[in-house]
Amino acid sequence: MAIKIKQPGLFTTVQDEGRIGFQNLGFSIAGALDQYAFKIGQQLIGNNGPALECTIMGPTIEFKDNNTFVITGAPFNAQLNEISVPHQTVVKANKGDILKLNNVIEGARCYILFGKPLDIPKVANSYATHTRSQIGGFNGRTLKSGDYINCIENEYPNHTLGQSFNGQLNLDEQVTIHIVEGPQIDAFSASAQSDLTANTFTISDSSDRMGYRLKGPTISPDSSADIISEPVALGSIQVPNDGNPIILLNDKQTVGGYTKIANVCQADLNVLAQLKPGNKIQFKWITIEEATDKLIKQQQAFAKTLTAINEMPQFEMSEMRNTASKIAKLLKGE
Repeated sequence: MAIKIKQPGLFTTVQDEGRIGFQNLGFSIAGALDQYAFKIGQQLIGNNGPALECTIMGPTIEFKDNNTFVITGAPFNAQLNEISVPHQTVVKANKGDILKLNNVIEGARCYILFGKPLDIPKVANSYATHTRSQIGGFNGRTLKSGDYINCIENEYPNHTLGQSFNGQLNLDEQVTIHIVEGPQIDAFSASAQSDLTANTFTISDSSDRMGYRLKGPTISPDSSADIISEPVALGSIQVPNDGNPIILLNDKQTVGGYTKIANVCQADLNVLAQLKPGNKIQFKWITIEEATDKLIKQQQAFAKTLTAINEMPQFEMSEMRNTASKIAKLLKGE
């Protein structure tokens, strides 16, 4: 039981919830950038296996055995044997079938999860790939053509077949990202603090899973941007000496030595995850209390979404009809 990577896509890695509890030892958290999309995929497929995180241009996969899969997050022009695949729906794949993710339609990242999960060893209690340190995932790297990844036998790989989630991305042409004051806020003048929210920034082509480098007006500290290295939080907006802000993401270093003017509120991290080079960002200051309230409300709403998927499942009838047709043929002896 396995899948074979025929084409790897732009940047495809194995990810999970992240490498939690090891930053004090220097391990980056890594993990899925869009945690909500990843967790919806786990709920739909019905297991806690890892996902393939696909960025902008997805992989081509050959199934070496029967399996099921679901694609969540950003919608891609996905096809199974040249037939379009319904988004965020559990689909059956037979031995020899070819899944092509092709290009993204909206957003940046999707997640593929399998009914027979990928057989990936854990490193520091996580499947997550951190490419810079070459640990976790599949050989600590992005996937390559010819990679052969084993899958784990699952007695009930089809039990969620056809189950679907109709949530959609709603990305505006210009996205507003809420921020709170960073630990070195006082190193920046009132004018610089105002400039951060008064202007629009563009995500540069040199961005990656470690951080989004932003193009726009420079936001320089009053003196040097260099500080004594200290722990850095997910979503920190650090400003090096060139004055160009960088939003630190999941593959960030655990400590850093640049001034941090702000931090993206946790509730907006999944929005950031679906942005790509060329997208524009407008920042908005909010208080710690407002950020906390926003996160609590978001988590409560998401918990209800996961419960509804489990207790009040929706189904894509085309997938159910395909299954029913096969069963009918078997009963007729065809």
